[in-house]
Amino acid sequence: MTPRWTITLIAVGFSLLSGCSILQANFSQPPAESPASAAPADSPAPSPIAIPSGRPDTRIMPMTIEGRVIEMELSLFDKQPLPFSTYVPTQDFQSEVTESEQGTVAQFFFSPKGKKDQTAYVQIFLPARQTSVEEMQQLLLDGQGLLAENRWNLVDRTNIVSYSWATEKLIYQQKTDKQNFVGSIYIGDHQGQAFYALTHYPAASMNSFEPRSTIMLENLQFRDQP
Repeated sequence: MTPRWTITLIAVGFSLLSGCSILQANFSQPPAESPASAAPADSPAPSPIAIPSGRPDTRIMPMTIEGRVIEMELSLFDKQPLPFSTYVPTQDFQSEVTESEQGTVAQFFFSPKGKKDQTAYVQIFLPARQTSVEEMQQLLLDGQGLLAENRWNLVDRTNIVSYSWATEKLIYQQKTDKQNFVGSIYIGDHQGQAFYALTHYPAASMNSFEPRSTIMLENLQFRDQP
């Protein structure tokens, strides 16, 4: 099941930003904003940099999937207005990009044999307004943040992260009547603009999903990087 996640956007109020809400996946209407959510009117909005990534369209990479080493074809994901590119296993994911007043999201649904699994995905969200790492932490972890809204239980958090763009990793789980879900949220920072990337998948799919999602996050690169 995919509690509170579909393919549209919901806003969880930014406590510090005006009109800028954290991306949700439960697609209910956003709650009314409190006066505390107001931010200075001159908060600048990050704009995508239209610079070609210069990365090849496809790559072949060895991957260990469920104990077997296989040659995996990867396709370059490089779409405006997103300011980054990455590599995605060609046969295994379906991508969607959505824009709203809150920001832009790229979502990659695990699609083995062409069938989209809406409970297993990678999501990358860039707020429309300038957001600090501290503000992003609050938006994820406070009482009305992403974890609380989706009833995800925080298991651990660490600032020891293997991705160069990430400053912190939040590990969570969700237990339901039918199955357990697990995932991680990575808080990223690019030139002072915070964003997040997360994974979500059934615990039973860890050996097949996690190596593929790791490749995508390892290859995340912003266009203005050398």
